[in-house]
Amino acid sequence: MIRRKHYSEEFKRKIALEMILGATPTAELSKREGISSTTLYKWRDNYSSEDYSTEEQEVGELKRRIRDLEETVSALAVENHILKKTEKILKQMKRQERLSGSISPQDLE
Repeated sequence: MIRRKHYSEEFKRKIALEMILGATPTAELSKREGISSTTLYKWRDNYSSEDYSTEEQEVGELKRRIRDLEETVSALAVENHILKKTEKILKQMKRQERLSGSISPQDLE
């Protein structure tokens, strides 16, 4: 016989708020909590008409903002890494060109 987990109303409400405010993507919530996304969507629909306190809304909004900022920092870190690698490669190419004494069209005359 399969035993089902029972979650408190407060827990369901908290998860629904995270989804409603977009603080955490549903797939991430599903993975984190071990709950199917279908169940999470049902919870969201059940609690979407509730009035949430200003504090709850603020916390959700801050979580969403933190996630967005983390994504931005990550993208900038990748871009910075690529730029540093490119700079290093260009310096090596210039050094090799200088050492090899490449021939320019003016030297051939």
